[in-house]
Amino acid sequence: MGIEWLGIAHVHHGLREGTADRDAAFVEAFAKAHNIPFFLKKLDGDALKKAEGSLEENARDARYKALQIAAENCDAIVTAHHAGDQAETMYMRLRRGTTLAGLRGIQEVRDNIYRPLLNTTRAELLAYARENNLEWCEDESNSDVKFARNKVRHVYLPQLAREYCDAATQLCRIASFADKAYAKVIDKCNELFNPIVSLEKEMSAVIPALCQDGQDISSIKLNKKALRKVLLAHVNTDLSEMFRLWLSELGFRFPIGFFYDPKEPAHIKIPHRASYRKRSIVKIGSTVLICEFKDVAEASKFVFCGMKE
Repeated sequence: MGIEWLGIAHVHHGLREGTADRDAAFVEAFAKAHNIPFFLKKLDGDALKKAEGSLEENARDARYKALQIAAENCDAIVTAHHAGDQAETMYMRLRRGTTLAGLRGIQEVRDNIYRPLLNTTRAELLAYARENNLEWCEDESNSDVKFARNKVRHVYLPQLAREYCDAATQLCRIASFADKAYAKVIDKCNELFNPIVSLEKEMSAVIPALCQDGQDISSIKLNKKALRKVLLAHVNTDLSEMFRLWLSELGFRFPIGFFYDPKEPAHIKIPHRASYRKRSIVKIGSTVLICEFKDVAEASKFVFCGMKE
């Protein structure tokens, strides 16, 4: 496959007593038996439990951050997500409501993360393991239905499968179709909005010192005149969701309807000053400045720090 170097990274979440240590030892022994470099990252389980949001999401975010650190000198991170994981994700997103971006489900390739088994079912993986006399560990927490994904896996999807035997397959197909459609939509978004990105001057020349505090801030500057020209050229078209998706692809995510206003050209309304979670938007002269900060407080502080246009 052309792989020059391969390592195995294991994340110990610090959430299970006993068996988590067993799993880490199992993976380490496997790596040593095959003479493969092994990396172990232990997380603070208590901190994950106390953090805001769901434990599942907190653990997932921390896991990916740990994997990125382990693979900082690598070209790719490869995970074992399979078709069952994709079906579960699609079911959960459809149930709570989602956009075209969400309908893509889990991405087979995103940034430096690869999921080569995404179209392989759990049954196929188990059959392969048994045929080749492979050993594995079962995480008992995967059967605990107090977690939303586990309830989908063990209750809702089996119930759906009893009525529609190929339901999981159809959910995966929807994700595949949506992914292809999304790519075309983003191509059009880039065609429309890439020309409005302002490249003049450094961001530090615009942000007052009181809002900087030496932070590592990601940002994008948009030319208001260029944006308005695009909107007036599509005055009878609703571009609000396309604009939101375009910003989201650039790493600046805002909720559905954030930019929507039926009275504006192309239905896009840019707030004069607004913040959403760690992101902020301000209009400064002929520029729309969108920033991502390290926390919610800093984003709010930036919006309301008394800047003058």
